[in-house]
Amino acid sequence: MKKIRLSLSARALLLAGAATVAGPAMAAAADTLPDAAAVAPTDQPVDADTSVPNDHEGEEEEGEIVVTAQRLAGQLETDIAADAELDEAAIASYGASSIEELLDALEPMTRSGRGRGGGRPVILVNGRRTSGFGAVRNIPPEAIAKVEVFPEEVALQYGYAATERVVNFVLKPNFRQVSVEAEAGVPTQGGQFKSELEPAFTAIGKNGRLNLNASWEHQTMLLESERSLDYEDSAEGRDLAAGASARSLLPAKDSYVIDGTLVRNIDKVTEASVSLRFDQTDSLSLLGPDTGGPGDPLRRDSRTQNWTSSASVNGMLGDWRWSVTGNYADADTRTFTDRAGGTRDRFDSSQQSFGANTNFSGSLGEGWAGPLRLSATASYSGLRFDSQSQRGAVVTTTDLSRDVPSVFGSLNVPLLDPDYNAGPIRVSATLSGQVQKPSDFQTLKNWGANLNFVFTDNLSLVASFNSDEEAPSVTQLGAAPLTTEGVTYYDLKTGQTGLITTTTGGNPFLLAERRRDFKLGLNWEVPMVEGLRVSVNYNSNKSYDTANGFPLLTPEIEAAFPDRVTRAPDGTLLAIDQRPVNFDRASNSQIRWGFNFGKSFGQPEPGARGGGEGRGGRRSGAGAPPPEGGDTPPPPPEGAARGEGQQAAPPPAAAEGPRRGGGGRGFGRRGGGGGPFGGGQQGGRWQVSLYHTIKLTDKVLIGPGVPELDLLHGSATGNGGGSNRHLVELDGGVFYKGIGARVSAKYDSGSTVVGGANGDLDFHDLATFNLRVFADFNQMPKLTGDLPFLKNSRLRLSVNNLFDAQRKVTDASGTVPLTYQPGYTDSLGRYVELEWRKAF
Repeated sequence: MKKIRLSLSARALLLAGAATVAGPAMAAAADTLPDAAAVAPTDQPVDADTSVPNDHEGEEEEGEIVVTAQRLAGQLETDIAADAELDEAAIASYGASSIEELLDALEPMTRSGRGRGGGRPVILVNGRRTSGFGAVRNIPPEAIAKVEVFPEEVALQYGYAATERVVNFVLKPNFRQVSVEAEAGVPTQGGQFKSELEPAFTAIGKNGRLNLNASWEHQTMLLESERSLDYEDSAEGRDLAAGASARSLLPAKDSYVIDGTLVRNIDKVTEASVSLRFDQTDSLSLLGPDTGGPGDPLRRDSRTQNWTSSASVNGMLGDWRWSVTGNYADADTRTFTDRAGGTRDRFDSSQQSFGANTNFSGSLGEGWAGPLRLSATASYSGLRFDSQSQRGAVVTTTDLSRDVPSVFGSLNVPLLDPDYNAGPIRVSATLSGQVQKPSDFQTLKNWGANLNFVFTDNLSLVASFNSDEEAPSVTQLGAAPLTTEGVTYYDLKTGQTGLITTTTGGNPFLLAERRRDFKLGLNWEVPMVEGLRVSVNYNSNKSYDTANGFPLLTPEIEAAFPDRVTRAPDGTLLAIDQRPVNFDRASNSQIRWGFNFGKSFGQPEPGARGGGEGRGGRRSGAGAPPPEGGDTPPPPPEGAARGEGQQAAPPPAAAEGPRRGGGGRGFGRRGGGGGPFGGGQQGGRWQVSLYHTIKLTDKVLIGPGVPELDLLHGSATGNGGGSNRHLVELDGGVFYKGIGARVSAKYDSGSTVVGGANGDLDFHDLATFNLRVFADFNQMPKLTGDLPFLKNSRLRLSVNNLFDAQRKVTDASGTVPLTYQPGYTDSLGRYVELEWRKAF
């Protein structure tokens, strides 16, 4: 049980000026008061006799109260400290409409600390594995009671490799919402219009949850002639200018999605889920004028259809948690490409992926400093890929498959723990290993080890080392070749921009990649400053035989792969074979540090409707007080003893005991004094996060006999230049009485590519800002009284790239090559979007 000091001084609002920020949010609501089960500690069974202490524990100083908050059911039990925690008010301040949008907004916090960029974090719901991201994608943020972000090492406890951060979503036990969302947006330079319509239904109750979602998105075409491009004063440049109206920068596109997820509780500790999604995208691009001139453009028509499904069952077997998950997906693409003279190429591909895994995790028994915890996973994945490329009379087919059985295990061993009279601090070690056997590759072996030091409740340190082997994807190995003519490309060797032919597809001679990663991470919740949490991570990564798309054609790259480049006798670039290649070695190191800081202010008086002192968790909102907006839970039943009924693992939040007002309904009720978006008028909140990544080294050795490329000092492997030494990410917001705003900003320091006919190519630094302003009309009772149709609705105005900033790329003479002009590198520029969301 934690004690959290909550300052009621409105002076905290002044600190928000450091970020320019703010964000209203709509916490999901209930017609009834919060259930006692919602605040039950996770290490106790939840039933009618559960003890729920009164949050009022007395006042100690003028203007301050002390809040005693139980852990929410569904929070993670781990010795590794969270990097960030968000309560309901903090979640609502992002103004997101789904978990997918929320994760996008939280990217600076959830980006992997391993320094390899990254994919989506490991997603847990109520501390449990899920059947896949599709099972949670469209859950509205109003249904979330808490978000926890953990380092990669926590993934080992749940049967995943320590390659991505872990995000745990704690859902409200009772929630119901029907919503319709409409969006429309345009770039301020014009030329394109986007619109989207999305109805959704979500219900969470004692028997499980149901989520249904559909959407339609329309996007018009953006032509090259609708951007101010400065073509070169040459015959080729004049030809490019004449055909600008026959080339598209962005395609016309229509996307359709329908998906659903059903989760049912079989008993108090076992739940099953099934998820199904279908999406289709039709797109049209223009590739340039045909023989009839700009009025007769060459077209590329494409249709992609995807079916994805997943199912899972998980529960408890004694003190052990188990889960079984299966998935199947089918992706089909068909592309028609016009060629000059009336011929048409065709490309078809079909990919089926499927798999299953079983995970067991629990305690092997007590050690000298605590329980030994084991997580073991056996899995199988399969992939079938076939494609056919038809160019004139030449037909190329590809038929690929891969089956990968694997086993993975991790063992957590406590080494020191003062609670066991073993040392002054808590120290634990986690060992992990994995063996994979791809059917088309040699056996792959991965292993890792980490040490976790917990010096105090506020200060912890993690050190880890991982050794991984990774096979190239089957498409990298064997996708059918696809040739595209008329691609605009800047040639460093000649200093000219021209139209070339590119070939993409697979390379069957790629090797497996070997990785060696070391990480040192510090997490500190500053005790002197309430609400401030600091993290510092150092990463050193080395990779061998890395598989890459063909890099930027610098003189070093051309010397290393002379057979990939075709030139005319006068040196003019004609074609590039851009199929993947192996680099001999890549190494980099970086430091990433940052902080989260947030507080509440202007809260309603204790006991007032919509006030109270929160339903909080262990800590909320990156150290901020628990969320306001819920009435104080009732006192425990007479005779209920606090702390009784301990068990090794809690039942899922959705499977907890009886709830007031739940009746016999299968899913949650809407509830809450203010409707689906918020439980009556709330106080204010501000929050700011800042992360700074400093790259110390970034080098690539293409192959023996080729000079090593230093990406921080003049070399490059991609069209975007070399490595940026500094990356700064800022996000912050403030929300008060239903009105708020949020600002996110990103700065990177640019790079230089040395050499070329026109001298060095400078990629200047770039700073971009995004603004989100929104209003939760449920927090404005007077306005909704005068205009009832505004009730249960939200209006959001978003401006991406607020100052219309584009990276400037210049050669030694100060000229911007055509390929790097803003019309190509950032066709949209400043983009304005208006969203209206209504819940019923």
